[in-house]
Amino acid sequence: MKRPGLRTRITFLYTAIFSVLFAGFFLSAYHLVSSQLDQDATNELTDRVEGLRGYLQFENGKPVLHYDPDMPETSLFVRHTTRYFQIYDLTHGELVTQSPEMRLLGLSFVPTELELSRHDILDVNTDEGPLRFLNSRIRSPGGTEFILQVGISLKPMADALHRFASLGLWLGPLALILAATSGWFMAGSALNPVRDIVRAAQKLELSNLHQRLPVSGTNDELDELAITFNDAFARLDGAVGEMKQLMGSMAHELRTPLAALRGEAEIALLHGRSAEELRRVLGSQLEEIDRLTRLIGQILTVTKAESGLLKLARQPVDMRSLLQELAETLAVLASAKDISLTLECEQPLVPKGDEQWLKHALLNVIDNAIKYTPQGGSVTVRGYEDGNDVVIDVWDTGIGIPAESLPHVFERFYRAESSRAKDVEGVGLGLNLTKWIVDHHGGTIHVTSQPGAGTQVQLRLPGAGVH
Repeated sequence: MKRPGLRTRITFLYTAIFSVLFAGFFLSAYHLVSSQLDQDATNELTDRVEGLRGYLQFENGKPVLHYDPDMPETSLFVRHTTRYFQIYDLTHGELVTQSPEMRLLGLSFVPTELELSRHDILDVNTDEGPLRFLNSRIRSPGGTEFILQVGISLKPMADALHRFASLGLWLGPLALILAATSGWFMAGSALNPVRDIVRAAQKLELSNLHQRLPVSGTNDELDELAITFNDAFARLDGAVGEMKQLMGSMAHELRTPLAALRGEAEIALLHGRSAEELRRVLGSQLEEIDRLTRLIGQILTVTKAESGLLKLARQPVDMRSLLQELAETLAVLASAKDISLTLECEQPLVPKGDEQWLKHALLNVIDNAIKYTPQGGSVTVRGYEDGNDVVIDVWDTGIGIPAESLPHVFERFYRAESSRAKDVEGVGLGLNLTKWIVDHHGGTIHVTSQPGAGTQVQLRLPGAGVH
C-alpha cells in the first residue's frame, strides 16, 4: 500500500492535535460553566433564604410570613421565593406550612424523614425537573426549633448546560472541517519551497551543475536544506570538472605515445626492415609502453588518493634516516647529470605519519629538482626543526618556474612551458600527489622560484609530539 504523502500526513497530524485541544478546551469550559452555574444557583438560593427570614415572625409560637402586599417588589420577591417553600417543627416532627407547589409535588416529609432534611443543601429530582433546597434553622422565642426549607428549580441550569453541550456537538465537526481545510492549505504553503527545491533539483544535469537551488532568505530549515544541497552540488560540480579535466589530460598525455607506437609499427610493417632495425623499433616501443605503464600507475594512485581509498599510517618516522636513504638512492641519478646533491640534516627529525608515503613525497620533490637542474648544477636538501614542526627544504639551481605558473604547479597534469620545452620526462602528477600526501599528514608545502635561478620547495610536517 502506498504511504500517504507528506502533506496528507501533516494535515492529519494537525487535525488530530486540534481535535484533542478542542475536546480538552470544550470539556474544561463545560466543567467551568457547570461549576459556575451551580455556584450561582446556590448563591441565589442563599440570598432568597436570608431575605425570606426577614419576613418571618412568630405568632403563638409558630413562624408566619408578614409583608405588605401593596409593595410590588416585596410581594414579587416573597411570591417568587415561596414557590418551593415549607417549614417543619423539629420538636414535634410536624409540617407547619407548605407552598401549593410543594404540596402538588408531594415533597412533604414525615417525622422519620426529618433527619434527611437536616443537611444544608439538598438536591431532589421531581416531575418538574431537579430542585435544590436550602435548609435554614430558626428558633422561636419559646425555644422551639424549626427548619425553613426554600427551593429553587435547577431546570434553567440544566437547559443551559444542554444548550452548551449541543453547541459543542455542532461546533466540533465544523471546527474539525475548518481545521482539516486550513491544515491542508497551510501544509501546502509550507511545502511549496520543498516543491521548488524538488523541481529545481530535477532540472539539474551534468551539463548544468553550476545552477543552484532557490534560497528564500528566511534562514529557516528549508533554507538550510537548500544551502546544504547547493554545497553538495558545488562539490559535485567541482568533482565533475576535475573528472573532465582528468579525461582531457589523460587523452592528451596518452595520444602522443600511442601515436608514436602506431607510427613506428606502421613504418616497420611498410618498409620491411632488418632484424636489427626491428629490434631497435621494438626497444623504442617498449620504452613508450613503460612510460604508459608508469602514467597509468600514477593516475590510479592519484585517483585512489583523492577518492579516500588510500589509508595512511600514524606513527613516528625517523626522517633523518629516510633522507639519508633517499640521498644515497638519488646520488647515482645526480652524478649521471654531473649535479651535486647535498644533504644537511644533523639532528634527529621525527614527524608522525606514514613512512612509505612520506618517502614517496620527498622522492618526487628531490627527483624533480634533479630533473629540472642543468648539468653542473646543485641540489641541496636540508632538514631541521622549527618549533614543533619538522621542515624539509629542497633547493636547486635549475631552470626555475615562471611566476604565472607557480599557482598551478600542484594541479593534476600541469607542466610549465619551460619544462615542456626541455623535454623532461613527466606527466604532471608528481607534485599533485605530493601535495595530497602532505595535506593528509596535516602539513603544508610551499614553492618559491625564480626563472633561471632555481626553485625552493619547503615541506612542513607536524612533529610526533603534536596532537
